[in-house]
Amino acid sequence: MCIYNSRYLCSTRALTNETPLRDAEENLGMHLQDAGYNPGLIGYNDYVRDPATLPHGHPQKTTPCYDNVLPGFDWILFHDEYTSPQYLQWLREKGYPEGILDRIRISLPDVPPEGPGEHLPLCFPAHYKAEDSEARFVTGIATDWISRRKGCGWFLSLNYIKPHSPRICPSPYHDMYAPRRMPEANRRPGELDKPHPYYQLMAAEKQLENDSHLRETRANYYGMISELDACLGTLFEFLKTSGEWDHTLIVFSSDHGDYLGDHYLLDKAHFFDETMHVPLIVRDPSPEADGTRGTQLEGLVESIDIAPTLLDFLGRPKPDRFQGSSLLPAVRQAVPWQGKESIHFEADFRTRSTVPPGLHPDECLFWVIRDHQYKYVQFASPAMPPLLFDLQKDPGEFDNQADNPGNSAIVADYCQQMLRWRMRFEDQRMEHWAANHRRR
Repeated sequence: MCIYNSRYLCSTRALTNETPLRDAEENLGMHLQDAGYNPGLIGYNDYVRDPATLPHGHPQKTTPCYDNVLPGFDWILFHDEYTSPQYLQWLREKGYPEGILDRIRISLPDVPPEGPGEHLPLCFPAHYKAEDSEARFVTGIATDWISRRKGCGWFLSLNYIKPHSPRICPSPYHDMYAPRRMPEANRRPGELDKPHPYYQLMAAEKQLENDSHLRETRANYYGMISELDACLGTLFEFLKTSGEWDHTLIVFSSDHGDYLGDHYLLDKAHFFDETMHVPLIVRDPSPEADGTRGTQLEGLVESIDIAPTLLDFLGRPKPDRFQGSSLLPAVRQAVPWQGKESIHFEADFRTRSTVPPGLHPDECLFWVIRDHQYKYVQFASPAMPPLLFDLQKDPGEFDNQADNPGNSAIVADYCQQMLRWRMRFEDQRMEHWAANHRRR
C-alpha cells in the first residue's frame, strides 16, 4: 500500500492484506485526480476499507475483504491472482474446456494422469497456451484502454500477479530454464537451528530442503519472469507504434521478493534481504534523463518514493502527508545523488501459524533499519532479543552480531536511529495544522 500512499507502515498500521486502511483518500489516485487525470487500475491493490466509514449492515463492516480499489482510481478490471470472470469468459470463447474454467483449476498445471513423479507439479505447463495466459489477457486489456486515450493524458496502474504464486507457466516458459543450471541457494545447513525465538518460528516453516525441488522452483520462477518480460515487450511496442512512448513515464517495481529456498524459506516475510530487495526501473522519456539512460544507479531507495516520483514528473508538489522523496533528481542528475542513508521495513507476524507460544499478539512485530554496513532488527517482545548483521562481512546474513559484547555500542546506536526515525514519522497532521494556522 505504501506504493500508493507514500507512507511508512508505522504511520498507517496496515501491515497485512486484511488490515483496513484509514484515510484511504490520501493516496496517489486522489492526487492524480487533482492534477486532471482519471487514473485507471488493472488487476488488484489489496485494499480493505475502514469499517468505521461503512454503514450498518455492510458485509465488509465485520468481514475483512481486500477486493476493493483505492479511492481516486477507475477500476478497469479486477483480476486477482490468476483469474477473473472476464478472463474465464475469454478462454471459454476461445474453446477451452469448461472443466478447467474456474478460479482453482485454471491456476493448476497440466500434470499427466500418472502424476508428477519425482518432480514438482510446477514443472508441467499450464492448461492454456502462452498467447492465452492471464498475463497476455491483462496486457491486452491495458493496450485497449490506452488506445482509447491516445493523445490525451492518462495514468495506468497495471498490476501483474507474476511471478507470484500460484507458480505456473504456459509452454514454452515452463521448461525454458534447466533446473540444473539454477544458482545455488543462499543458505547454510543448520542456520535456522538457533535458540532465538524468531529463528524457531522460521525453522518451523522450512521448505525446499530437497535440492532438486529447489532448482525446479527457481527454474519455474525464471520462466514466469520471462513470460512477464514478453508481455511488457508487447506493451512497450504498442506504446511506440501508437506514439505514446516518447512522453510516457514508466515505473516498474514489485511489492516484495521471494526466498526461493534461500535460508530454507519460500515466498515472502521475515527480515532477510531476499524479501526486501525488489526491482525498481524508472524510464523517464525526458531529454534530461538521457545521461543516466540504460545505467544502474547505486543507492538505497524505498517503495514510498514511487508516488512522489510520479507526481514530480507531472510538475505537482509532494503532498504534505507523503513521506517518500522523488527520484527524478537522481534520474535526471539534477543534484549529486547517493541514495538514502538507510531504509526501513517492518512486519506483523501475529497471524503466522508458527508463532511461539506465550507471545501477546501486539508483541508479534519487528522493525528493521538497513544501511550499507549493517542491518538491525528490533522486536516488540522482550523475549526476542535484537539482531544485528554486518552486511559487509556477512552479506548472506548468517551471523547475528547483536549478542557480541563488543558490538553493544553499535546496537545502541541503531536502536537510537530507529527511535528517531519512528518519532520523525509519527502522524503529525494536527501539529502541522496548528503551526500553519496559529495566530501571530
